[in-house]
Amino acid sequence: MRRVRRGGLLEVPQLTVAQGFFPSTEAFRAAYEKVRAQTLRMGRETVLGERLRQTLQSAPAPRSREETSAAAEALLAAWTADYEKLLRPTPGTQEMLAFWSARRALAVVTNSLVPGLPQRTLERYGLSRYFRFVLDSASHGYKKPNPLLGMEALSLAGMGPCDGNRVLAVGDRHDIDIPAALDLGMHVLHFNRRPGHTSGSVASDGTPVIHEWSEFR
Repeated sequence: MRRVRRGGLLEVPQLTVAQGFFPSTEAFRAAYEKVRAQTLRMGRETVLGERLRQTLQSAPAPRSREETSAAAEALLAAWTADYEKLLRPTPGTQEMLAFWSARRALAVVTNSLVPGLPQRTLERYGLSRYFRFVLDSASHGYKKPNPLLGMEALSLAGMGPCDGNRVLAVGDRHDIDIPAALDLGMHVLHFNRRPGHTSGSVASDGTPVIHEWSEFR
């Protein structure tokens, strides 16, 4: 999946200002980043709804616990609706998945701020049928590059923690996906959707690179 580029929090900062929680979007972003930094320690994944709740609790204009929780849920619903509209399958995705699913077992292991969102997105585009399972960090509790998420994926695939060499991990985040897979002994392939950042078919660290799904056959 690819996402049409916009700010990661979309309209959430503006909504918190409109609701009187923060005096400016900058104030909200500063409070949110503080909460985010705290929740990312030890590689744990804290779902977006909880991050928003904690951020609103730290607002200079605090509300009751019930009002804060309700506002966080409403912000999460608004963010999810907007975010889902921005997701699009990368060109060639369905053809690539049809090719490989007939030859190998496929799975999705991804970082996500909302439990179940990757599964729902795949279902919306008719792509979930190609995968044996979808494992997202929001549902699991740990995010890549923490190896616990990958170890759970191996278990779901019927493999042990030492069976990583039987797996090819394809990721679009070279800084996150590739180290996470290598730590478990997996083979790796970097799907770089910005070919101007890497020339040739091998990255500077030796990681194989593709720029379009048509190259992955």
